[in-house]
Amino acid sequence: MPEYSSAILRALLALLAGYHLAIGVVSVASLRATARVVGALYGLSVAETPALRYAVRMLGLYALALGALLALAARAPATHRDVIAVVAGLQLARAACRLLLRRELAAAFQLPARRNAINAALLVAEAAVLVACFPATP
Repeated sequence: MPEYSSAILRALLALLAGYHLAIGVVSVASLRATARVVGALYGLSVAETPALRYAVRMLGLYALALGALLALAARAPATHRDVIAVVAGLQLARAACRLLLRRELAAAFQLPARRNAINAALLVAEAAVLVACFPATP
């Protein structure tokens, strides 16, 4: 793999790790802070309920775990190819859900169609970079 491709892959993995670790910490710590972050990043409007507060905390723990795996992959992409492949698939699945469930997403979170399409495109772009820069076997 060319050196620039490796650098791009490591940078994207580090960025994704940082994002997931940060959103995980915020999600576990405070639903109010999480609502502000998801409003800014995703354009979602979230009403606070005890059930949602619990669900967000549990999702935050998953984000922390994924962030830790991404951090490991950023340090040594060739030895964590499986993590990179799973994350590429996850980003594509998230994009597909955003598009296929767009009406549900709009109704639940007052998400404008344009904002949803932009977020889906970003997820596809991330997956494309992960695939294009996928490391060779060690």
